Amino acid sequence: MHGIPVLFSLIVAASASKALRYTVPSSFKAAANNCTLPAEFVVANFTTYTDKKEGSPGTVSFQFSDPDTKIQTTCQHNSTSTGSGPSKNRYACDNVKIAFVYQTTGIAGLTVAERACSSGTGTQFEASGLVVPDLDCTDTSTGTLCHAKEKSIPGDFESFQPVPPGVPTRRDQKNWRG
Repeated sequence: MHGIPVLFSLIVAASASKALRYTVPSSFKAAANNCTLPAEFVVANFTTYTDKKEGSPGTVSFQFSDPDTKIQTTCQHNSTSTGSGPSKNRYACDNVKIAFVYQTTGIAGLTVAERACSSGTGTQFEASGLVVPDLDCTDTSTGTLCHAKEKSIPGDFESFQPVPPGVPTRRDQKNWRG
């Protein structure tokens, strides 16, 4: 467990800030002047486990870091996780500003979303980006265990949109849980 903070530090230190790959709406620019907008992220130690009985990913886990906003957190979906959002397929990370969706159909891959500059008033925005881990999988007697072939997967936030309907916001006086 002591290796995770060191890994995060190395990931953050190795990454250089990039230009934004999305357009900030004019309605949000005043709030954006007083904060750091997410530009890039790193996913580390990505793992999935699929139970043979259920056939869908039973567990997804990884570490997330953003070198610009300095957010570092662990993300996990398991049998006790509760999804949120319009399709109930978004899951919160340990840091409530980060959520993710992992899917193997449609737009396959791992989409991460980061709350941007929570101002407490008005429309809440989030940056999101997609990475597609190249997996190395092993079948076991009970399921399939997969690890990303790369220990660290860099990604860019490419979208900046209002938080989708059905996702709690701070103005609802609840923690955002993805």
